[in-house]
Amino acid sequence: MTLELDRLLGRKFDQICFVVRDLDRAIDFFTRTNGVKAWNVAIDLALHQTEKEYYGRPGTFQFSCAYGYAGETLIELARHDGGESVYGDWLDTHGPGPHHIGFRLSDAEEYAVADAHYASLGLTKAMAGFFQGPFGNCRWAYYDTREMIGCFTELYYVDGEIAERMARLKRGENVSITS
Repeated sequence: MTLELDRLLGRKFDQICFVVRDLDRAIDFFTRTNGVKAWNVAIDLALHQTEKEYYGRPGTFQFSCAYGYAGETLIELARHDGGESVYGDWLDTHGPGPHHIGFRLSDAEEYAVADAHYASLGLTKAMAGFFQGPFGNCRWAYYDTREMIGCFTELYYVDGEIAERMARLKRGENVSITS
């Protein structure tokens, strides 16, 4: 596959993530202040993930997340729950705040091409995992782009019913995208 960056990545930006200490408080802020009303909260999200990786080593991380849409942009709120993670590192260094931007790839093949592209640029894969469930899959990786833009960059894809559930959440429906 020829790498066409504008098609592969340039048009796939869809997410900003904030690392928070308190999911309920952050959800309340985004709801009251910015009108983001539909949220999916996923506690212990990394518990059943496989291929967990933290800077090239097996990952021990645990985290919980909340997802909501502000227009076309997915807002992810991430809470560090344990183990070694870029979320915990971020909280220790910066405190709560913007952590990463995300590019949602269309499928596993497109993800593999983007992943190989980032690796070919010498970017470090800081944290990664794979969620395989009865209703769909999600593969994700955070690349360390802090030197260039001040935060991490996530590459990810979802398939199966997860993609449809995310579309419903984007329309403002209260729907679970994780269970």
